[in-house]
Amino acid sequence: MSVWKNFIGNNNFKFTLEGGLAVRMINKTGVNSIKGYIVRLHSNDNSVEHIPINNPDPMGIIYNAGIPDGGLIWVVISGKADVYYGGNVTAGTFSRACVTADSISAGQAISEALPTPPFATDKHFQEIGHPMESRVGAGLALTNLHFN
Repeated sequence: MSVWKNFIGNNNFKFTLEGGLAVRMINKTGVNSIKGYIVRLHSNDNSVEHIPINNPDPMGIIYNAGIPDGGLIWVVISGKADVYYGGNVTAGTFSRACVTADSISAGQAISEALPTPPFATDKHFQEIGHPMESRVGAGLALTNLHFN
């Protein structure tokens, strides 16, 4: 079993039960970590912050809740993750970080219909993946991640 230990995970990375690849980062969101919130790199080394509204640079999803600002958190960067959506979610749609017109909080995701040609490049760079389940109202939904 010890042969597989570093393959499954260590203090710097791990595979989550949902099927995601997570890395250890420092919470610099200014609040206790919130599971499912979208983050971007913070200006300090190895730290993340909630992605601001209208920002085209998402890089991961917070995996564990309740870790104080400055503490170590897990951030899912690939695979599947529970993402916090600010409203209704429909499986198979397009998931992205929010813009001003969405009227949800920074760090929350939105589920919307897939873009049609000509594709909106601004939304393309805010994409985080595609929800794999539907829900009514704000909350967590399993999402297949990919960042552009």
